[in-house]
Amino acid sequence: MHPEAINISIAQDFAVYPAGRDASDGPDNGERFLEELLLPRYDEAKSKNVCLVIRLEGVKSFGSSFLEEAFGGLARKKNVDKADLTNRLKIESDRPGLDRYERAIKRYIYRA
Repeated sequence: MHPEAINISIAQDFAVYPAGRDASDGPDNGERFLEELLLPRYDEAKSKNVCLVIRLEGVKSFGSSFLEEAFGGLARKKNVDKADLTNRLKIESDRPGLDRYERAIKRYIYRA
């Protein structure tokens, strides 16, 4: 954990199996994550001029629609500055294989 940063642990703060784009896909969807956690904590990190750390440990898997809706949606729907978001966002994991999700998140932000 980074005490000087704003932290989100997806498994602890949201769900172990986050999936889907919106409510029609189930309760642990990307739109809900974006609205309830990601956007408010991004705004807080920006106002305090600190990093936003996204912790992936404990998550069993991610659906691409979840990641695209949450992170691409932050850049696209909320009109967040992509350069600021990619500079401020830090993705951390306890397993080497999860680095593919970091690449996917950055790709969804870039394409938004």
